[in-house]
Amino acid sequence: MLPTPYRRLLTLGLAWLLSLSVQAATRQVQDVTGAQYQVPAQPQRLVTLSEIDLDISLALGMTPIGTVNGRAQNQLPRYLAKVAPHQLVSVGELDNPNLERLIELQPDLILTGPLKPEMHAVLNQIAPTLVTSQWGTPWQEVLQRVAVILNREAQAQAFLERYQQRVAEVRQQLAAHQGQSLSIVRWNPKGPSYMYKDAFASRVAQELGLVRPAHQQEAGHTHSPALSLEALERLDGDWLVIGTLSATGEAVDAMQQATTQPAFRQLGAIRNQHYSAVDGSLWTSVGGPLAAMQVIADLQQLLAPSAAQPRQ
Repeated sequence: MLPTPYRRLLTLGLAWLLSLSVQAATRQVQDVTGAQYQVPAQPQRLVTLSEIDLDISLALGMTPIGTVNGRAQNQLPRYLAKVAPHQLVSVGELDNPNLERLIELQPDLILTGPLKPEMHAVLNQIAPTLVTSQWGTPWQEVLQRVAVILNREAQAQAFLERYQQRVAEVRQQLAAHQGQSLSIVRWNPKGPSYMYKDAFASRVAQELGLVRPAHQQEAGHTHSPALSLEALERLDGDWLVIGTLSATGEAVDAMQQATTQPAFRQLGAIRNQHYSAVDGSLWTSVGGPLAAMQVIADLQQLLAPSAAQPRQ
């Protein structure tokens, strides 16, 4: 039995669904869980409930009518703000969408990351809600799955070809840096964490010929527990990038305070000026194809600034 608030919202949502007298052409597709769905052949009112689904939709040339805020942000992921339209409606926080606002948008398709079963059941009553990824799924796999759902396989293949060309180009420009180590750090209010070697940005860096430091070799797609200031040496590498999920707030304040400490200034990457601040919502979150392209641009700017191209 669904909770009373959910049942009330579903009553509102079903009212407009039942008023539709003509059904658009549909296709049968499968989401990552193996569930089969009938979805619009050409979706017109797409809503995305994860950063990667928004990223991929935009990369495929399809603009959703609604999406969730970026992780730990009160707006779209910062790196997508330049390519997403201003009228894109926020339906609330990641993992906690505003159901009333979502119903008002009258979506014909919803794409999402992993969900609690009870929330998935509610969303499926509003529109077909397809889970496109599991935790740690490489973005290339998610791109191809979403492309099938949106009927845009050709666009996905074209993007993957452009991506591989970009990787080859920049890898050649970074020939002198092949095998050097890159430390990828997210600064949290409680201290810094480094990303594990299977995390999104770690995989992009590996494609460019970089490796993770010897003391950052744990398997996994998330990040380490927060380190104390006494353990800052674990952040070191030939190169270092540091980001926070939000552009302001406790994490930024903590990072600024820590960077004044002697232990931080003694890191080899800092002494050699081999470091850069980056957008943590891009580098240390669940990245998609547009995020991957920006990671490449950031690394090109850091390691081979003379060869860097203007950012898109």
